[in-house]
This record gives sequence, C-alpha cells and structure tokens, in this order.
Amino acid sequence: MIVRKLAPAEYYRAHLVQAVAFEGNSEYQKEKEEAEKQPPAADKDNWMWGAFSEDETALYGCMSIRRYRCNFEGREALMGGVGGVSTLPQYRRSGAIRACIGAALQDMYEKEFSLSFLYPFSTQYYRKFGYEVGAENRVWTVPLQDMKTMDVGGRIEQLLPGESTQPLLEIYRQFYKDYNLAAVREIYEEELEKTNLLNQQRYIYLWKDETGAARGFMICRKQREAEGVIMDCTNGFALRNGLLFLDVRALQGLLYFVKQAFSADYEKIRFSVPGSLSVTSLVGENNTAKCQVLFNGMARVVRVEDVLSVCRCRGSGTVRIRVLDEMLPQNNAVWELTFAPGRENRVEKTEAAADVTMPINEFSALICGARGAEDIPWMPRIKLHTPQDPLEQVFYRKKCYIMDLF
Repeated sequence: MIVRKLAPAEYYRAHLVQAVAFEGNSEYQKEKEEAEKQPPAADKDNWMWGAFSEDETALYGCMSIRRYRCNFEGREALMGGVGGVSTLPQYRRSGAIRACIGAALQDMYEKEFSLSFLYPFSTQYYRKFGYEVGAENRVWTVPLQDMKTMDVGGRIEQLLPGESTQPLLEIYRQFYKDYNLAAVREIYEEELEKTNLLNQQRYIYLWKDETGAARGFMICRKQREAEGVIMDCTNGFALRNGLLFLDVRALQGLLYFVKQAFSADYEKIRFSVPGSLSVTSLVGENNTAKCQVLFNGMARVVRVEDVLSVCRCRGSGTVRIRVLDEMLPQNNAVWELTFAPGRENRVEKTEAAADVTMPINEFSALICGARGAEDIPWMPRIKLHTPQDPLEQVFYRKKCYIMDLF
C-alpha cells in the first residue's frame, strides 16, 4: 500500500471514493476531463491524503485536511480539520484509513499544527487514533406558546442578500474569543457571501441595542417535521444556520421578536448553544421544552509540548505527565510542566517518575477543557501515581466549542 498526498489533478479520484462511501452524487467523468484539460490550482489551506495500491491504479481510501487557525488558551494555534474520510467498500478493513490518518498526523506535526479536529461517524473508531469528544452542544426545542419572553427594548433588523455580513463576524469573534477550539474567522461564513438565502427560505435577523450596535443574530429556516412547523436555527452540514448573542439581553430580544412575529407561523423554535452555557431559565416552561445534549465533534492534540507550553494553569507548581501516543511517538514521554502566575510555562521531557499516565485522547479532552480533574476517576485508562490535587491546577473545565464544519 502506498500512502501519499494527492495532487489537485487527482482530486476527482478522491471525490468518486467519497461519493461511493457516502452514497452521494458524482460527476466523475466531467471532473476527470476538466482535470486533464486544466488541473486545479493547489490550495495551501486544503489538501488530501490517499491510500493506493502498489501500482497506484486503485485508490482504496482518502481523507481531506483543512488548515485552520483556532483559539486556544487566549492565543491562536494551528488546527487540522479532518473530513471526507472514505474507503471503497471492497477495501474496507484494509488499514487504508489508519495509514492515511497516521501520515496526516505526522505531516501536521512537522508543520507545527497543535491540534486536530473531526466529526466522527463513530467515536469508538476515532479513539483508536487519539481523538476524544471535544465539547458538548445543547440543542433546545421550545414551543413558542410556552416560551417566556420579555420586551427588553432594542430593535430588530433583517439582513438582506447583498448586505454586509460584517456584524455577524463581529458577534462571532466576541462570542467565541474565550472558547478553546473555536476557529479564527476572516469572514463569518463563505456560503452566506455566495448564496441568496431568500431562495432557500432562510432569513437573517439582527438584534441591536439603543446605540445601534449589533449584539445578537439568528439565521433561520422553516422546517416541517412530525412534531410541527419549527423555526430551525441550528448549524448543520446541510445548512449553516445559527443563533448567537453577546449577552442575556440580546438573547431575550431575539426570543421576544420570534414569539411576537412568528407565533402564527411556527409552533416551535430550535437553536443550539455550547454545553457550558445554561439558558434554562430563559426558555419558559421547562416541562414542554426539550434539551438534547450532543457531542460536538472530537479533538486531538498533535504536539503535546506546544499545548502544555501555553495552557492556563491555576497557581504555581510542577506536574509530570506521561503521555501515551500510538500514532505520534514524538509525544510519548514524561512531560514536566512548571507553571507560576505571570510567567511562561516551562515544559521539558524528563526521566523522573510521572504523577499521572494517560493516553493522548484523554489528555486531549483534559487539556482542551472538555473535561476536568474531577472527571479522572471516571476515566479508567488514566493511572494516578500521586495524589490528584496538583492535577486540578492544570486540568479544569473551560469554555470549549467549535462551530465550523468540515
């Protein structure tokens, strides 16, 4: 088996594998002819890996990597978004994807990516490669008639096709600036720049305060389901909707608008918030509202030394962590982390005894803040060698979420 990056002129081969694997549409012949006539240009932020037969006549499986900048502990870090992981049915269980992921992780390590992220078809499958559930997503479905709303002033404006989406970007940046893993964006959403949302029966509404500053927005679409007509504001692969707000007043203003303007057209509203954010007291009658907790993808640390060097610790101290990483042996070591307020972390490999031993996936969840030291007793693959107390200075729950889909 040969594993390598695909040239852009070969992407049509990967697109065929993905179409078969995901039972989607394919324009294989058209893409092939276009690639032969004029090969696509390389994209420094997107590339693909493939596993081939020895003579390269057959492409067994493939995956794509997208380069992101993300927030991590108040700084920017490079993150590799993994997507389109596909194998042709006749080559499944051949090791093609393991080989692709191994090569991709090694490449990310050499390119100084700190983190990687993906949306799994199976969490158990990707745990084998060092990924772990990275955050939680709370999806609320609330009957409009039971929703508790309050007129908090301000005003609503509809954003029409062709108008600037800069207010959405500013709200996104302010909302997610303290969230680990959240992507750093230069535009809010490329799709919104290219699409006439009205043709998709999708609408954007801004809530502005008395100064005219936009403090919240919703991107919504009418969804007819068995439980009724729903105003869907959730972000998904098919449609990138959403509801974001910078404070409780902005959320109240948006919900008040929805109930006042749309009670005759919709029965319910559905929106999602990061798992760390509680809006229970704002949705009204909790007996009729539904809150579903979903996992928001899986994260993986690529360079242990890099994330330890910038992680925010509480107080001062020294902790020695043994990390076990089957895919990236460079991370296999006892890492000594020394920290103190007002000083840069000091990280070095040591031969001294570890305070704790953990696989890379458990380490990833803890260092990103999706889990904290209080969860360690429920993580049986972690072995404590000393009292847990010092670990609470390093591993504690933090805001952790990502909206970007790939």
